[in-house]
This record gives sequence, structure tokens and C-alpha cells, in this order.
Amino acid sequence: MLPAAGPTARTGHRPGDDHELADEHAVLLHEVRNRERAVHAGLGAGHWPQVEVESLVRYLRYEVLDQAVTEERLLFPLTGGGAADSRLRQLVIDHVRLRDLTDALADTATAVGPLRQPDRLLGTLDALVPLLDGHMRREQTLLSEATVAGVESLRRPFRCHSWFPLVEGEDVDLDVLPPEFAHRAAMERLGRMRPGERVRLTASHELDGVWAALAGRLPGEYGWMYLEEGPERWQADITRRAPE
Repeated sequence: MLPAAGPTARTGHRPGDDHELADEHAVLLHEVRNRERAVHAGLGAGHWPQVEVESLVRYLRYEVLDQAVTEERLLFPLTGGGAADSRLRQLVIDHVRLRDLTDALADTATAVGPLRQPDRLLGTLDALVPLLDGHMRREQTLLSEATVAGVESLRRPFRCHSWFPLVEGEDVDLDVLPPEFAHRAAMERLGRMRPGERVRLTASHELDGVWAALAGRLPGEYGWMYLEEGPERWQADITRRAPE
């Protein structure tokens, strides 16, 4: 493992801390830590935190690991040494380890009976967060030598990490999102729905475009029922049908 870049004697500033990628990583790490705390709170309350672990797993898969794949595709080729750079290989190894820990958490979430082992769950969390924190610092240090760009500014179509927490729950208000991106964020959220899950979608504009896109992309997989149809608010209940 590469050592994390050490702080300067005067300010504690690290190479890469001003990089655009550092802001993106800060958002990701903040959300992961929030979900980690929720898992700990569930265990502390005496119940198996399946819902909390599943929330963490979803975030890791749809945001953190997506970021990792996109970095490998868009940013890693910009480094001077390319694939021959040992530091770059270590970052890829980190990504594989993050994926393995995410899979381990997913297995733990759905464990039943004696397989529900709090110590095992805590051990996985104890490995995850330090790995993610150290990895992000190493990545920022290396990539700051090659590019000033982050992932969000290069991703096409554009996608922002702040969307996920705004549309994560069962009640999704599209008006909290920038209007030009609300439709795309809604489609991403609905595409993540599990069979049997319900989402209530609300907006100050018609939702017919969302329904048309959803029905066209995944015909027959979703149920849609309007609760309100204007003129000031539109609201629909959406369910993802379980396989027959």
C-alpha cells in the first residue's frame, strides 16, 4: 500500500486537497460515514440493521463504485506512467477491495439466524471506512499531478453526486433538483427500485414524460397511479412489480 501523503508542517495541507476530485470524494465519504453511523445505531438499539446496511450497500454500489469505474475510465489514462505506474495499480487494487467489502456487506445484510454476526459486520465496517479514506487521499495526490478535472466535470451525460441523497427515499420531490436534471435523476432513482418497492414522486410540473420514458424503457415492470394531477402539483405512486 502506498502511504498517504503527509501533512505540511504549517497548515496540514496535503497534495490534492484543492483538486476538484477532493470535493467529490468529500461528498462520497460524508454519505458513507452517515450510513455507517446508522448501522452502528441499529446495532446499539438491539436490532439487526438490515435496512441500514442495505442503504449503505446501495450507496456504495451506485455512487462509490460507480465513481471508481469512471475514474479508471476517464482519469487514470491521464497519468504520466499509465498502467505501468505502480501507484495506479495500487488504486485499482483498492477498487477491487472496495467491491469485495461491499459484497460482504450485502451478504451480511440478508443473513438470518446464527449467520447474523455483529462482530463480523463491525469488522467489515472497520475495514471499509479507513480503506476508502486512505484510497481517496492517494488518488487525489496522484491525479492532481495529471489533471485538474474531477469525474463530474468529464462525465457525459453529466451526473452529480448530490442527486442520490435527494432522491434516495420513498418520497421523492423533484423540485429540490435543478430543473434541467430532474428527469434524469428521477429515471435513475426509479431504475434502482427493487421488486415490490414503492416510490411516491412529486413535482410542480407534469410527470407524463417520466412515465412515458419508464414504460418505454422497461415495459410492464412498473405500476403507475396518479394521486394529484395539477394544476399546481403532480404526484404519482410508482411500484416495481415482482416477477411472476
